[in-house]
Amino acid sequence: MIPAAPGAVVRRHVVAGAPSHGVVIHAERLAAALPALAAVTERVGADGAADAARLGLDALAADAVLLPLTDHLLGTSAEAVEAVERLARRSRVAVVLHDVPQPEEGQARWRRRRDAYARIACAATAVVVSSDHEAALLRACLDDPASAAPVTVLPLPVEPGPSTGAARPEAARAEGGRVELGVLGWVHPGKGLGEVVDAAGDLRDRGVDAAVVNVGDVVADHVDHLRELERRAAARGVPFRVTGYLPDDAMAQALAAVDVPVAAHRHISASGSVNSWLSAGRRPVVVDGTYVREVARRMPGSVTVTHDLAAAAAAALDDPSLTWLAPDVVLGPSWRESAQAHLDLLESL
Repeated sequence: MIPAAPGAVVRRHVVAGAPSHGVVIHAERLAAALPALAAVTERVGADGAADAARLGLDALAADAVLLPLTDHLLGTSAEAVEAVERLARRSRVAVVLHDVPQPEEGQARWRRRRDAYARIACAATAVVVSSDHEAALLRACLDDPASAAPVTVLPLPVEPGPSTGAARPEAARAEGGRVELGVLGWVHPGKGLGEVVDAAGDLRDRGVDAAVVNVGDVVADHVDHLRELERRAAARGVPFRVTGYLPDDAMAQALAAVDVPVAAHRHISASGSVNSWLSAGRRPVVVDGTYVREVARRMPGSVTVTHDLAAAAAAALDDPSLTWLAPDVVLGPSWRESAQAHLDLLESL
């Protein structure tokens, strides 16, 4: 971080929270993509302790702050709200909100998180979300939308990865050979893995040797959900496996090897896993919803939207080219473009 000149407006991109948190990883990658953003980036709470992150915010000396945030990044929802409100009393704050609450996560949880996001949006000078769908979800959190800060939509960055142009593995199965439907990311109840298992079961009923792989690990609190998925898969005769954590090279190989990439979570409002499929050159089958239709409009040809996973998977197995991005598909914004958009917002405060 470069110190501000005496008398200059002090602007900071503040990355708060544990290094392993997805929001922190995302913010640090944005900073790495643009030297001008890296120059104003300040790290607080890097030891992973939420109270240290809050103390870091309390000690921050800045006129304007860009703060990536979820309601649990700084401890409890109430602690996050109070930390932002304290910061906003002395600085102009643009909050970059991730994981915006939605009713589908359960009414009690939604009401609790809705109230936190509403207070944060009202305390801030500006708000950033990652999709038009998230902007609508945030409006639904507010009793009086006019009382909240103006909202800017900055889509999650997505750009071709280093292996996107590599030779594609020979797709298909030998006649009667096993094929895998792949889901990417953490195993948790909102992931839609049960529906993918059922789709594979439907394919097996049609004589296709279909299996399911989750490329990623299990959320520690959801091991019971994994056991439930294993029982569901066994009941349908579907081979099911979870890769666990994979380093980058192994992850790239796994994403290329899957026969049918799938994103089945029905209530996503922005999705890093969809973007990871795209960066790997894959065109995932996605369950229809407001956000995925937004992605399809913004990046034509990037996803296959369906109401019927089994039918879409069968079509992809019949024509494996449907699971790869065509050369004319344009991904974006890039990480550098996204970083510049965030910096522009910070500089406007």
